[in-house]
Amino acid sequence: MEPKHPDGIFKTHLEERKVGEAQLDSAKQNLAKTYVNAFVNAGLCNDLLILKKEGTDDWVFNNKDEGQLAAAASLGLLQIWDIDMGLESIDKYMERAEDNIQAGSYLALGILNSGIKNDADAAYAILADKLESATKQSHKIGILMGLSIAYAGSARADLLDLISPIIVDSDNSIELQAIASLSIGMIFCGSCDQDAAESITQILLEKQEKDLEHSFTRIFALGLGLLFLG
Repeated sequence: MEPKHPDGIFKTHLEERKVGEAQLDSAKQNLAKTYVNAFVNAGLCNDLLILKKEGTDDWVFNNKDEGQLAAAASLGLLQIWDIDMGLESIDKYMERAEDNIQAGSYLALGILNSGIKNDADAAYAILADKLESATKQSHKIGILMGLSIAYAGSARADLLDLISPIIVDSDNSIELQAIASLSIGMIFCGSCDQDAAESITQILLEKQEKDLEHSFTRIFALGLGLLFLG
């Protein structure tokens, strides 16, 4: 039950360093530590990197760009299903000025509540409200992925009502529309839901051929495929 530190997993103390050997990029090293720490201590609600005592360095801020997003999101995996403690530790990151940290906190909230069914329905209450008020694409993507993980396979009609307008709004970027389609695919996974399928196919039919060459087109396809999984 003791948490493990990523350095212990990597056995860094056994590495032989040759003179002049190229060093790994520190941002990539930190990102690797974030993922390893989250997976090896998943659900333990205790680790040696992020959930530390007050007054110690905050690992989230030792990262930059997407590394901050991953570090904030990993709080959800470390405390998965421990709603009370998890919400408390994630809450402080939701109001940060850094876009990646905010987006990561929304994803953390979704992971924390993955598959949970209770009357409070905290993930929906918080994330649906945030989605309505969000103005930045990175925040919206974090919220959408949080919702899709929290409610994967639930086939909830209220989530289709919430997310499908994002897919069909042509003012949104292809990236945002694609992630919204993936969210619908995850939430309605294996349901063959006609309304969910039409929300994705409708926007694809409206796209110009040059738009369909965008790399995110494959994510529309993935969302559509998940609806018919099995």
